[in-house]
Amino acid sequence: MYIRLVRGQAQPGQVEELAQRWNGFWGSRMPTIPGFRHAHFAPSQEANTILSISVWEQRPDQATMEPLMQEFQMHIRYISAAPPVVEEYETLADF
Repeated sequence: MYIRLVRGQAQPGQVEELAQRWNGFWGSRMPTIPGFRHAHFAPSQEANTILSISVWEQRPDQATMEPLMQEFQMHIRYISAAPPVVEEYETLADF
């Protein structure tokens, strides 16, 4: 299994709007990507930061994910404070 983390920064007061846009965009797309299991969106209202955590049966295909990430960035360009940081990890233990 793989875990994909996406860390982002929202403009002040825009975390809720970012959460709604994340759910609207990724909620319909991620389930159609091979290997997807589930995802979480975790905001910090105080810090205007977000963390997206998604779990995958196989490493997400970059040829699929990269265009979607770019498209999503266009949807949030006015409420995002910085480009996201993406990290992927292979799960070595699961319980």
